[in-house]
Amino acid sequence: MLTTSELAVILPLAIPAAAACLLPIASLDRDQETVKWIRGSMFAIALFALAGSFLYVTRLWGTRMQPSFGQVHLDFLAQLAAIFILVTAALAVLQLWDHLHQEGWVKGETLSLLMFSVTGMLVFTATTNLIVIFLGLELLSVPLYALTATVRQRADALEGGMKYFITGAVASACFLMGSVLLYGMTGSFEIIEIGRKLSTHPDTLALAGAALVLVGFLFKVSGVPFHQWTPDAYEASPHPIAGFMSVATKGAAFIVLLRMFPAGLSASPDMALKFKAALAIAAALTMIVGNLTALAQSSVKRMLAYSSISHAGYLLLGLVAGTQDAYVGMLYYLFAYMAMNMGAFGLLTALGLVGDRCGFEHLRGLGWKRPGLGIAATLCMFSLAGIPPTGGFYGKYMIFKELIQTGHVGLAVLGVLASLVSVYFYLRVVVALFLEKPTEAAEREAAERPEVVAPYAGATVLVCGFLVVAIGFAQTLMVDGFALRAIKDSLHFMP
Repeated sequence: MLTTSELAVILPLAIPAAAACLLPIASLDRDQETVKWIRGSMFAIALFALAGSFLYVTRLWGTRMQPSFGQVHLDFLAQLAAIFILVTAALAVLQLWDHLHQEGWVKGETLSLLMFSVTGMLVFTATTNLIVIFLGLELLSVPLYALTATVRQRADALEGGMKYFITGAVASACFLMGSVLLYGMTGSFEIIEIGRKLSTHPDTLALAGAALVLVGFLFKVSGVPFHQWTPDAYEASPHPIAGFMSVATKGAAFIVLLRMFPAGLSASPDMALKFKAALAIAAALTMIVGNLTALAQSSVKRMLAYSSISHAGYLLLGLVAGTQDAYVGMLYYLFAYMAMNMGAFGLLTALGLVGDRCGFEHLRGLGWKRPGLGIAATLCMFSLAGIPPTGGFYGKYMIFKELIQTGHVGLAVLGVLASLVSVYFYLRVVVALFLEKPTEAAEREAAERPEVVAPYAGATVLVCGFLVVAIGFAQTLMVDGFALRAIKDSLHFMP
């Protein structure tokens, strides 16, 4: 018989998992007279499952409960991660309704795979055991490989999915081999216990194991030089799936890194110094390569893919700083990043720019035709560029400030310069929306095609535009009410 505490851990994970199992059954009905109702019921099941899990987790947060069951611990950091993942998934599901209808590819397995990935992310972020972390990593990753190639009628879908699968397999192999080496040298899979033993008996093989674990995470967050899969995988994916991967996967990986880095991988002063040097190099290269490569892109979607790489660099800087306030800034930045990136990818669906129609030239003049979407997209672009008073600006400010205070002035300056470079390609979107006229061919094509109606995707873009500003103005509430509690109580941080 399960106790109340054990049930409290299982329910938030079981609800999306149950929905994932139910959705393929709901899609078996092929009667053309009921197909619209079946499609609506599938999306309703997915949204209700996400909402149920979200409400349960927020109730745990409100009552300050931190239940545990086996190796899964729903502490405050896991609860905050769950809120982040579930909100991102809900935005993706709403955008998928419009996007898949535009693509002409509405399949029940798409939502099922998404729900399984969400379940994996919840497990991934709610444990300190390396084996359970690996199981969560695989459960979140394998569905994403298939989701990348979900629209099989597109020529680049299978190629992008295969590239993501191969690089993901390499990342998983690195993580697993590193975990085995750490277990061999310490006799434990628990991060805290590994850190305790490494702090007193550091070992070369243990250092190699920790390095392999870190390489696995750098693959997942698109850190340079392990970023090559990102633009092709994002371009092959449906827009909402690309947005979900760029936000939820990256956010979950950084939250697990927060668990692993201070307590385990850097428990020894010697290891901490070496890993901070490695992270500093990776962060610098990630910001430079991501921003400079984004400058040369003619596709908005590929620009956003390289943009997501650069933002991984900014987040890695928080680990380099290594202070409590830097980790708080990382959590704050992740929530701002969720709003601005889901809004940016959602804009493409809301405007009907699917398939190969994702170039900057396809955005020309659409800001005046859809002013609400244009303004919301502008706010998202300003936040991605780090322009005040948006959440993106304050997130970068909190991380850069901690870098300066810990003596990493050069990295802070590099981060500011990288942000200045990014202003150019983010403002290209705003310029195309409001300051450039569409070509005559584009106007003729628009006149011949029916007007795109994407109410749910449009609504998510408007919500994201509001959130990037609200998160900026609610900085104190977000930091003191949420991020600081998660860092202090879950990491037991000692300043």
